[in-house]
Amino acid sequence: MMKRLILPFLLTFCFYCESIFVDFLPPGSFGVDWILVPHFLLILFIMMGINYFRNRTLIYAAVFGLLFDIYFTGVIGIYLVLFPIAVYVSAKLTKLLFSNIFTALIITIMCISLVETIVYGMNIFVLRKSMDLNEFAMIRLVPTLILNAVFFIIVYFPFNKLLLNRKKEELNE
Repeated sequence: MMKRLILPFLLTFCFYCESIFVDFLPPGSFGVDWILVPHFLLILFIMMGINYFRNRTLIYAAVFGLLFDIYFTGVIGIYLVLFPIAVYVSAKLTKLLFSNIFTALIITIMCISLVETIVYGMNIFVLRKSMDLNEFAMIRLVPTLILNAVFFIIVYFPFNKLLLNRKKEELNE
């Protein structure tokens, strides 16, 4: 029973870690006005899309996407749609490419870039926030990608091992 709860627990933990991270590292922490957006939960979903059951991961992504929208954003539905899309894209790309840490990192960076760019577009067109594309790229996108790449590298091997073990156990049940 406890083994079945480990993934939901880790996903919930990352969900809360994102808000804690933002509180402890506000813009300007490094002497520059970078906007660091942690996508720890999305990284776990992408890794699950690559190494776990895709359909189950899509359900997790949709549920947590809705929670993310309710808890963090003013636009309900954006993460509800974007998280599953990122999972689906990552799972499909992995079928085309040999899966290792480097391809998984590139797929993760690509999916986070896609999500960030769509969120940027929604902020511009729906919420009427102003930030030009160059400013978005240099102040928000690049620092966000670096932060999330570091997180990915830290969690890749232990989380990947957990996913492969869970998948093997579930297939044997």
